[in-house]
Amino acid sequence: MLVNKLIMKKYLLLFLLAIQYLSFSQCSDASKYDLGGSYMSRSSNYIPFNYLPENPADSISYGIDIKRIQKYAAFVFDKAKQYIVNRAGKRFYDRLEFYQLEVNYHNIDIHTYEDTALYELSNFDHSYWMIYTYRSKGIEYAFGLEFDSQGKMISENKFPAYSNNRNFEDFIDICDAVLLVKSLKKFKDKKVDFIELDYLEEADSFCWLIQEEKAPNKELGKYEEYVINLYYVNANTLKLEAVKEKKGVSIACGAKLKNLD
Repeated sequence: MLVNKLIMKKYLLLFLLAIQYLSFSQCSDASKYDLGGSYMSRSSNYIPFNYLPENPADSISYGIDIKRIQKYAAFVFDKAKQYIVNRAGKRFYDRLEFYQLEVNYHNIDIHTYEDTALYELSNFDHSYWMIYTYRSKGIEYAFGLEFDSQGKMISENKFPAYSNNRNFEDFIDICDAVLLVKSLKKFKDKKVDFIELDYLEEADSFCWLIQEEKAPNKELGKYEEYVINLYYVNANTLKLEAVKEKKGVSIACGAKLKNLD
């Protein structure tokens, strides 16, 4: 009888812990997660190429058919795969989804994507910006790799080295990271603006990047300088790796409605 009571207490404790964990994991701040990474275009002077589906609705959504530059760009896919597998492993590479290949033109201005002369890349000084999306357990992270016209990678690292951390994909809960940040004196009386998965070179690790919300402007129409903090919490170890400042200027817009009575 005593054994049965002990077993019941054990299961009750496990149940309570599970309930506590589930309720904690569903903290409201988790809904502020946004797509993170370094994937924005390298310049405004590029043409996007992609694998077009059958009967694409328009070229703006999908870009130009990548087959148009296949003879020039095919080798870059091999270069990218080699780099990703060597750095992060085959498992990480297999999780990736190719998003888009952007060809950046360095000495001419692009006015239209449909100028077929621009597809003869041997005639232009150019580089390749390959964008991938990583998805795991509901988490998304996008990054780009830049290669010169000869296939040499000229961008920085975007994700951890497998040799240094074989468990870099085992992410702690977002809510745990938020709880850590909210316990800091620097964060007192602040709110979370957004959260994203980011890569921090100094730690060679994925981190939860938590940005604090900017205080609202006091007066309409007035420019105000502001400084907010970015908190980098190691997504594997729950260690606060860095706090960086972000500066900017904002203006409060709005109009007072006249009394219609």
